[in-house]
Amino acid sequence: MEPTAPFDIEYFQKKEHYLEVINRFATLLLNAKTTDDIVWTVAKNAIAQLGYVDCVIYLLDEKEEYFIQRAAHGPKNPVDLDILNPIKIKLGEGIVGNVALRQKGEIISDTSIDPRYIFDNNMGLSEISVPIIHNNKTIGVIDSEHPERNFFPQDDLNTLTTIASMAASKLVEASYNQKIREYQTNLEQLVQIKTLELNQTLEELKFQKLELTDSISYAKRIQKAIFPNAQAIQQLLPDSFVLYKPKDIVAGDFYVCEKIEGKLIIAIADCTGHGVPGAIISIICNNAIRRAIKKTGVLNAAKILDKTRDYVIQTFATSDEDIQDGMDIALCIIDPITYELNYAGANISLHYTKQHKLVEVKSDKQPVGNYINKLPFTNHTIQLHQGDSIYLFTDGLPDQFGGADGKKFKYKQLRDLISASTQLPFQKQESLINNAFKLWKGNLPQVDDICIIGVRP
Repeated sequence: MEPTAPFDIEYFQKKEHYLEVINRFATLLLNAKTTDDIVWTVAKNAIAQLGYVDCVIYLLDEKEEYFIQRAAHGPKNPVDLDILNPIKIKLGEGIVGNVALRQKGEIISDTSIDPRYIFDNNMGLSEISVPIIHNNKTIGVIDSEHPERNFFPQDDLNTLTTIASMAASKLVEASYNQKIREYQTNLEQLVQIKTLELNQTLEELKFQKLELTDSISYAKRIQKAIFPNAQAIQQLLPDSFVLYKPKDIVAGDFYVCEKIEGKLIIAIADCTGHGVPGAIISIICNNAIRRAIKKTGVLNAAKILDKTRDYVIQTFATSDEDIQDGMDIALCIIDPITYELNYAGANISLHYTKQHKLVEVKSDKQPVGNYINKLPFTNHTIQLHQGDSIYLFTDGLPDQFGGADGKKFKYKQLRDLISASTQLPFQKQESLINNAFKLWKGNLPQVDDICIIGVRP
């Protein structure tokens, strides 16, 4: 193994701050119901937490002619939820209009030399602007100015893009819900005129709401900004594969693969739900894991899960609603020199090869979350040997319906498939499992996110 790179504390502290901002915003966004709730949540919470002195959220009007200021933080918001002298900007006009037209975020280091700059309330010498996009259409813009030149770093653009992606899905959902409420308000009159047509419209709107994540391609940024990509894993562990197949554009399943303090941290998790709700929970849980590792160190997997559970419960404890969300997880800590493996699991077992035979280490039967009978997680210490492999997988493939009789794939069939291919190259193993899934599923829909990892330390 190559020597570990120096541990950059400042980098991780800065990254943790951005993740905490997104984490808090994701938690508040779960309870936002209306368009005003959403835009003011962005302005008053996400933006304020980033330390900006000024920010305005624009939304496209109903006639799709202008972007109108709908929420603000700073001088434009002197009291309560009011905006001082709100303005409207056409598509392509000014910096905001250009960002909306080009559908790409932009940082302007010196607005005094940018002819597009439009003076609003106070002169800002630097500006950051990010589009809010749904289904390849700009529906709003997040824009902030600062009196200093060169104020906004590149990381702010990535964070605002993630926040804008999350807000886009909730804004579209709020719009659909408002249409449903309007139809329901006039239901008695409409029933007498077009009962059949109305019911069909309501069903279509409900279906669009349930299938909303199929069209939110920009929501991928939520997880791309946080979770490792396949290339990074291949660089860290050349002998490995990751089969990751979200049910929707984004997923509730996620994985962790990093080297921290000389130890390999490998985990696979299945959060409550899938699609956009699952992705929001995955952000919260991923951030809790990282905080727990920073707090407890990397010597005991069970202690990390215990502390992660505490952070997840604390996150949802501030909500007015009784939120029971959390995750199932298998967490492994591997010493690449001694091949000692620390494992703890919440409803996800560990599988590893011993003399070319697949061995299962069962998990604790409890999730990481607010569970009735919470017990400390069990730490398992296993001595691997050179050439041994480990396998982690969520319940997506075992629960997939298919085959000749439309039954579940089940865990036994997956274990048998892995056991029969452990001596093959990992790329070949991944291909065999993926082909088995496609053949089994046939024309039936995928029922859940699928995530399977195979690693030879």
